[in-house]
Amino acid sequence: MGLDQGFLPRSVLDTSLLPEHRRVSFWRETATSVWDVSPLADDPFYTRVDAFRAAELMFGAIVSCAQDTERAARRIAADGLDYFMLQFYVKGRRTASARKGEQLLSGGDLLVLDMTQPIVTRSTAYQSIDLVAPRRLLEPLLTSPDAHGGRRLEGARPLVALLRSHVEALYRAGPTMTLAEAEAMQAPTLALAAAALNGGVEREHAAPVRAATWLAVRRYIEDNLTNLRLSADAVALHFGVSRATLYRIMEAQNGFVAYVRRRRLHRCREAMANPANLHRSIADIAADWGFGNAAAFSVTFNRAFGLTPRDFRQRAQQDAGVASPGNGEADWSRWLAAMR
Repeated sequence: MGLDQGFLPRSVLDTSLLPEHRRVSFWRETATSVWDVSPLADDPFYTRVDAFRAAELMFGAIVSCAQDTERAARRIAADGLDYFMLQFYVKGRRTASARKGEQLLSGGDLLVLDMTQPIVTRSTAYQSIDLVAPRRLLEPLLTSPDAHGGRRLEGARPLVALLRSHVEALYRAGPTMTLAEAEAMQAPTLALAAAALNGGVEREHAAPVRAATWLAVRRYIEDNLTNLRLSADAVALHFGVSRATLYRIMEAQNGFVAYVRRRRLHRCREAMANPANLHRSIADIAADWGFGNAAAFSVTFNRAFGLTPRDFRQRAQQDAGVASPGNGEADWSRWLAAMR
């Protein structure tokens, strides 16, 4: 797809939309510039690729039936492709055979593909989250640039899990991410990818890695705001970082507690503007988001938005545009929370 109001170009390929007898041939025609492909089962073939181009990077998701792929030396010599593809296997299993030997990937493990090196893979039905980076951008950040082709990095490793969360957050934000935001996120993404492959963070890349981590942390918090027991310790444990590291990441947000409170205030504001909640009291809505003291909530809300909850609700009811369920703040606040 082309550009749309400055948003990222998006490409979706879904073989299930084709007649069954055309699916395998179409996928081979599409993938032939990169892979030789063979399906493994007699069941109906399917592959769905949903990809975004973000500045000079690409990220996306693949859902596919079982298949074999091969990138042979003759193809490498012919196409001259020179990039790294990082694939996280979030469902299913894949066996990869390269010069490092045979690797079995599953459960969020990372497969590093160096497109200048031969590799053969065999998979069950699978789902992966992928990041693609040109060699010229990622190689300068790697301590051993030629040593990564065919590597399996265990998904439980903290930096690997952190990179996976970051790429997942990029993918979820993709439909509403602007080109400018993608450009701003490119350096942090590369720094975090290099940290995962190198097994550590170089001092000069610490700030970009924190920036990339913040996108994943923000998305996780946003997805778990309804859990009133959400804590800094729980978030730090999820991402495999220390509490002190999490606090450093969130320093610009005035800390974990202040950020979560602010996001919950926005959710309260959305709920009060929604006509579906007209039968509910402000106190009940506030309590849903952990604000049990109505008087204290009113003061906090007023301080954040310049209106008391009652005044805001009255204005929202008078403005059909704000009160419309399909045009409320919910979409904007979640997009901004995921992308800034």
